Amino acid sequence: MTSKIDISERLIKWHSSFGRHDLPWQKNKNPYHVWISEIMLQQTQVNTVIPYFEKFIKQFPNIAALANTDEDQILSYWSGLGYYSRARNIYAAAQSIKNLHNGKFPEDYDDIVNLPGIGRSTAGAILAFSFNKKYAILDANVKRVLLRFFAIEEPVNKTKTIKRLWSISDSILPNQNISTYTQAIMDLGATVCKRSNPKCVDCPLNDGCLARKNNASSRIPVKNKSKDKPVKYSQFYIYEYNKRFFLIKNTKTKIWSQLWLPPTEPIFQEKLNRDDLKILKTGERSCTFSHFKLSYKYTHIHLCKEPNDNSFGLWFDFIDLTEVGLPAPIKKLLTELSN
Repeated sequence: MTSKIDISERLIKWHSSFGRHDLPWQKNKNPYHVWISEIMLQQTQVNTVIPYFEKFIKQFPNIAALANTDEDQILSYWSGLGYYSRARNIYAAAQSIKNLHNGKFPEDYDDIVNLPGIGRSTAGAILAFSFNKKYAILDANVKRVLLRFFAIEEPVNKTKTIKRLWSISDSILPNQNISTYTQAIMDLGATVCKRSNPKCVDCPLNDGCLARKNNASSRIPVKNKSKDKPVKYSQFYIYEYNKRFFLIKNTKTKIWSQLWLPPTEPIFQEKLNRDDLKILKTGERSCTFSHFKLSYKYTHIHLCKEPNDNSFGLWFDFIDLTEVGLPAPIKKLLTELSN
């Protein structure tokens, strides 16, 4: 049976032939690239992240460029990745690095974990990949590998289970090649020990895996049953004038906070005559978030003249939509309506 010590040794050896070596953030393991990739990879698949990462780094090649831009710019390059609090935290962290660490990414664990949006696992990944320091990580892929290898059938979303997994993750760290090991255990979970249909025959740890021995791989990881997601409802009034849309920065709700949205109230109907308004289209769409579903109706309204009072929002030209911090579903809708 594979011992705890064997896990790291086998994974390091396995990675040389079967691990991933060509991901764009692996080309330059400076902490800035590792940080951005790790935040993007939270709750997002690698293939989805790659084009976003490359576009983001091209626009913001270093921490200084990131800190000296504005939040809207960052949100516009994040549009489509979802979980926009990640982008807002990136901007806040860049400001902290600029102001508290002279623009240089810190190398101390406590300094890193105190940056907005960076938790224990992300800090561990940055320290392991960029500084080759002995810190554990516990992302979704690593959790799955450990849960199956040790046949842990306690719900993974319980605090007790997470505490146990951290203890295991710390205990199996190698004394050398920490960067390679960290990438290897992540790769194993992503490419072999997958959520469904794991490729157990290809796993370098299969002779010691208790889930495989007990035919339990299909039921591990175990999660507490989740309740049906509640549905929230909204209405958007999409005002168009002279090939421009009127948008308001959302400062009222947590969902899509600080992003630009069409008004949720018929704000211009009271300011213009009926002859100055023309309804072009109505419709209904929905999108799903981690904890709820959003169903929203929309009314596309053409204005024949610009209202006198529009100081509470901005008019955006159709061609500028890609540069605006818009939620992906809204950006898609506006793009369709502008054609």
